[in-house]
Amino acid sequence: MIGLMFLLVFGIYLVVTAWVVKFTAGWARRTRRGVKKWGIAAAFFMYLLVFWDHIPTLLLYKYYCASKAGFWVYKTPEQWKKENPGVAETLTWKSNSPQYDKSDGTRGLRVNERFVWEEKEIDTSILPVTLYEESVIDVKTGEIMVKRVSVGAGYTGGMELLRFWTKLDPFIPSIKEFGYYQKAFAEMGREIQ
Repeated sequence: MIGLMFLLVFGIYLVVTAWVVKFTAGWARRTRRGVKKWGIAAAFFMYLLVFWDHIPTLLLYKYYCASKAGFWVYKTPEQWKKENPGVAETLTWKSNSPQYDKSDGTRGLRVNERFVWEEKEIDTSILPVTLYEESVIDVKTGEIMVKRVSVGAGYTGGMELLRFWTKLDPFIPSIKEFGYYQKAFAEMGREIQ
Protein backbone atom coordinates (compact mmCIF):
# COMPACT_ATOMS: atom_id res chain seq x y z
CA MET A 1 0.00 0.00 0.00
CA ILE A 2 2.83 2.40 0.91
CA GLY A 3 4.52 1.53 -2.38
CA LEU A 4 1.39 2.55 -4.30
CA MET A 5 1.26 5.85 -2.42
CA PHE A 6 4.91 6.51 -3.31
CA LEU A 7 4.21 5.73 -6.96
CA LEU A 8 1.18 8.04 -6.96
CA VAL A 9 3.12 10.92 -5.36
CA PHE A 10 6.08 10.35 -7.71
CA GLY A 11 3.69 10.29 -10.70
CA ILE A 12 2.15 13.60 -9.63
CA TYR A 13 5.65 15.04 -9.16
CA LEU A 14 6.63 13.96 -12.70
CA VAL A 15 3.44 15.46 -14.19
CA VAL A 16 4.01 18.77 -12.35
CA THR A 17 7.68 18.76 -13.43
CA ALA A 18 6.73 18.15 -17.08
CA TRP A 19 4.17 20.97 -16.91
CA VAL A 20 6.72 23.39 -15.34
CA VAL A 21 9.35 22.54 -17.98
CA LYS A 22 6.80 22.89 -20.81
CA PHE A 23 5.50 26.19 -19.40
CA THR A 24 9.06 27.55 -18.98
CA ALA A 25 10.06 26.47 -22.49
CA GLY A 26 6.93 28.13 -23.89
CA TRP A 27 7.71 31.33 -21.99
CA ALA A 28 11.30 31.25 -23.30
CA ARG A 29 10.06 30.75 -26.88
CA ARG A 30 7.61 33.69 -26.59
CA THR A 31 10.26 36.02 -25.17
CA ARG A 32 12.94 34.80 -27.63
CA ARG A 33 15.27 33.37 -25.03
CA GLY A 34 17.18 30.06 -25.15
CA VAL A 35 14.40 27.45 -25.00
CA LYS A 36 16.76 24.56 -24.30
CA LYS A 37 18.69 26.47 -21.63
CA TRP A 38 15.55 27.55 -19.78
CA GLY A 39 13.95 24.11 -20.09
CA ILE A 40 17.03 22.45 -18.56
CA ALA A 41 17.13 25.10 -15.82
CA ALA A 42 13.45 24.46 -14.97
CA ALA A 43 13.98 20.68 -14.90
CA PHE A 44 17.05 21.10 -12.67
CA PHE A 45 15.08 23.39 -10.33
CA MET A 46 12.29 20.82 -10.04
CA TYR A 47 14.87 18.10 -9.38
CA LEU A 48 16.47 20.17 -6.60
CA LEU A 49 13.11 20.85 -4.91
CA VAL A 50 12.96 17.21 -3.83
CA PHE A 51 16.41 15.71 -4.38
CA TRP A 52 18.57 18.63 -3.16
CA ASP A 53 20.53 16.35 -0.82
CA HIS A 54 21.18 13.48 -3.25
CA ILE A 55 24.34 14.68 -5.01
CA PRO A 56 25.94 16.40 -1.97
CA THR A 57 25.34 13.27 0.15
CA LEU A 58 26.91 11.05 -2.49
CA LEU A 59 29.94 13.35 -2.83
CA LEU A 60 30.47 13.67 0.94
CA TYR A 61 30.09 9.90 1.38
CA LYS A 62 32.71 9.21 -1.33
CA TYR A 63 35.03 11.84 0.17
CA TYR A 64 34.85 10.33 3.67
CA CYS A 65 35.30 6.79 2.31
CA ALA A 66 38.50 7.94 0.58
CA SER A 67 39.90 10.22 3.30
CA LYS A 68 38.59 9.26 6.76
CA ALA A 69 37.66 5.56 6.64
CA GLY A 70 40.24 2.96 7.47
CA PHE A 71 41.70 0.42 9.84
CA TRP A 72 44.71 1.02 12.09
CA VAL A 73 46.60 -1.40 14.33
CA TYR A 74 48.55 0.55 16.93
CA LYS A 75 49.53 -2.46 19.03
CA THR A 76 49.00 -6.20 18.46
CA PRO A 77 48.06 -8.56 21.30
CA GLU A 78 51.58 -10.01 21.14
CA GLN A 79 53.18 -6.57 21.50
CA TRP A 80 50.87 -5.76 24.42
CA LYS A 81 51.76 -9.05 26.15
CA LYS A 82 55.49 -8.31 25.77
CA GLU A 83 55.02 -4.85 27.33
CA ASN A 84 52.84 -6.26 30.13
CA PRO A 85 54.38 -9.63 31.06
CA GLY A 86 52.17 -11.94 33.07
CA VAL A 87 49.11 -9.66 32.98
CA ALA A 88 47.29 -11.50 30.19
CA GLU A 89 47.15 -14.68 32.28
CA THR A 90 45.39 -12.85 35.13
CA LEU A 91 42.57 -11.50 32.92
CA THR A 92 39.13 -13.10 32.80
CA TRP A 93 36.36 -12.73 30.25
CA LYS A 94 32.88 -14.01 29.57
CA SER A 95 30.91 -14.37 26.37
CA ASN A 96 28.33 -11.73 27.41
CA SER A 97 30.27 -8.64 28.41
CA PRO A 98 28.65 -5.77 30.34
CA GLN A 99 27.59 -2.84 28.17
CA TYR A 100 27.77 0.86 28.93
CA ASP A 101 26.76 4.19 27.40
CA LYS A 102 28.52 7.51 27.89
CA SER A 103 26.88 10.93 27.75
CA ASP A 104 28.78 11.85 24.54
CA GLY A 105 27.04 9.08 22.58
CA THR A 106 29.81 6.52 22.96
CA ARG A 107 28.71 3.01 23.76
CA GLY A 108 30.85 0.01 24.51
CA LEU A 109 31.54 -3.34 26.07
CA ARG A 110 33.85 -4.06 28.96
CA VAL A 111 35.40 -7.23 27.48
CA ASN A 112 37.82 -7.98 30.35
CA GLU A 113 39.59 -6.17 33.19
CA ARG A 114 41.96 -4.30 30.85
CA PHE A 115 40.11 -3.81 27.54
CA VAL A 116 36.94 -2.17 26.30
CA TRP A 117 35.45 -2.07 22.84
CA GLU A 118 33.90 1.33 22.11
CA GLU A 119 31.81 2.61 19.22
CA LYS A 120 30.99 6.24 18.59
CA GLU A 121 28.81 7.85 15.91
CA ILE A 122 30.12 11.15 14.55
CA ASP A 123 27.59 13.26 12.65
CA THR A 124 29.50 15.22 10.04
CA SER A 125 27.13 17.88 8.72
CA ILE A 126 23.49 18.58 7.93
CA LEU A 127 23.73 15.85 5.31
CA PRO A 128 22.89 12.28 6.37
CA VAL A 129 26.51 11.03 6.36
CA THR A 130 27.85 9.51 9.57
CA LEU A 131 31.27 8.27 10.63
CA TYR A 132 31.39 5.26 12.96
CA GLU A 133 34.57 4.94 15.02
CA GLU A 134 35.26 1.62 16.73
CA SER A 135 38.23 1.10 19.04
CA VAL A 136 39.71 -1.46 21.39
CA ILE A 137 41.18 0.50 24.30
CA ASP A 138 43.41 -0.44 27.23
CA VAL A 139 41.48 1.15 30.11
CA LYS A 140 44.49 1.35 32.43
CA THR A 141 46.69 3.37 30.04
CA GLY A 142 44.02 4.83 27.75
CA GLU A 143 45.94 3.56 24.72
CA ILE A 144 44.04 2.59 21.58
CA MET A 145 45.09 -0.87 20.40
CA VAL A 146 43.13 -1.00 17.14
CA LYS A 147 40.74 1.43 15.50
CA ARG A 148 38.37 1.29 12.56
CA VAL A 149 36.44 4.17 11.01
CA SER A 150 33.43 3.27 8.84
CA VAL A 151 31.10 5.51 6.82
CA GLY A 152 27.33 5.30 6.48
CA ALA A 153 24.80 7.42 4.62
CA GLY A 154 21.04 7.76 4.88
CA TYR A 155 18.37 9.27 7.10
CA THR A 156 16.97 7.47 10.13
CA GLY A 157 13.94 7.84 12.37
CA GLY A 158 11.16 7.59 9.80
CA MET A 159 12.85 9.81 7.23
CA GLU A 160 14.46 6.82 5.48
CA LEU A 161 11.17 6.03 3.74
CA LEU A 162 10.64 9.59 2.54
CA ARG A 163 14.26 10.19 1.46
CA PHE A 164 15.34 6.69 0.39
CA TRP A 165 17.69 7.99 -2.33
CA THR A 166 20.26 9.04 0.27
CA LYS A 167 20.63 5.49 1.63
CA LEU A 168 23.99 4.05 0.59
CA ASP A 169 25.61 0.78 1.61
CA PRO A 170 27.85 1.31 4.64
CA PHE A 171 31.57 1.32 3.90
CA ILE A 172 33.16 -0.87 6.58
CA PRO A 173 36.87 -1.47 5.99
CA SER A 174 38.74 -4.58 7.19
CA ILE A 175 35.82 -6.43 8.74
CA LYS A 176 37.72 -9.69 9.30
CA GLU A 177 40.92 -8.04 10.52
CA PHE A 178 39.15 -5.83 13.06
CA GLY A 179 37.09 -8.78 14.25
CA TYR A 180 40.25 -10.85 14.70
CA TYR A 181 41.96 -8.20 16.85
CA GLN A 182 38.80 -7.39 18.77
CA LYS A 183 38.39 -11.07 19.67
CA ALA A 184 42.10 -11.51 20.47
CA PHE A 185 42.09 -8.64 22.97
CA ALA A 186 38.68 -9.57 24.39
CA GLU A 187 39.54 -13.22 25.00
CA MET A 188 42.87 -12.74 26.75
CA GLY A 189 43.09 -14.83 29.88
CA ARG A 190 40.55 -17.44 30.90
CA GLU A 191 36.83 -17.60 30.28
CA ILE A 192 34.48 -17.46 33.26
CA GLN A 193 30.89 -18.60 33.25
